[in-house]
Amino acid sequence: SFSFSKRQMTSRIILKNKKTLNILERFPRSNRNYLPANKNCKALVVWGSNLTSTVNYPRFTSIVRYMVNFPPHLRSMLGGLLISDAWLEINNLGNTRFFFKQSLVNSPLVIFVFQRLSHLCSSYPIITTTTLNGNKFKAICLYTRSYPCLTEFYNLFYFKGEKFVPIDLYEMIDFEFLAFWIMSDGTKASNAMYLETQSFSIIDCVFIISILIHKYNFICNLHMQRNQPTIYISANSMKKIKAKLFPFFIPSMLYKLNL
Repeated sequence: SFSFSKRQMTSRIILKNKKTLNILERFPRSNRNYLPANKNCKALVVWGSNLTSTVNYPRFTSIVRYMVNFPPHLRSMLGGLLISDAWLEINNLGNTRFFFKQSLVNSPLVIFVFQRLSHLCSSYPIITTTTLNGNKFKAICLYTRSYPCLTEFYNLFYFKGEKFVPIDLYEMIDFEFLAFWIMSDGTKASNAMYLETQSFSIIDCVFIISILIHKYNFICNLHMQRNQPTIYISANSMKKIKAKLFPFFIPSMLYKLNL
């Protein structure tokens, strides 16, 4: 949960102006001089390819947050992380921030994701302490600013504050999506793979399995571990898609592909 000071609330959208296309009218209390006009750069570039880190930038105004769109070429990565260990939190203004945490041994994955999302972040990943079964573990966590553009993903993955499997997962999932899912939350079992789906219901897991079978002709099953569902992908299925997953894997995670 988040708390909001009076200063933070002054730049919220004015509801009566919500239908106008002019963002200066939609956010009349926001500082319209925050971004000076760029009169120098006229280069044509592929959209999203010129994004750079905004770590330690001054606090973004509502107008700037509203202007930020999520790059299409990063959607599969974000989806694969969200269906595994990443999560989203939405604030009272309807803006959403992204979190991703892993144990320190998996810090290369967090750093890699941060490098691709640093234009959305106000700070570098932080080291945290997590308590599990009475034992303390060090972890590394990244989080973004709160943006309206991330609320789209919140609506896809959450209902009444609970995470669930998106109904249009069939259209969302591709090899990059699957690669980040496995890197984040896949457990190698010899040449096979387990997707750790314990946070989902059996119905959700059966839905995922049906998509993997129908879209990729996988051989996979539902396995129960400590009375919680996981998804088993056979060794033959992993062998078949290894070459498709390889381009999206970072070096420290290649062991999951037996490479």
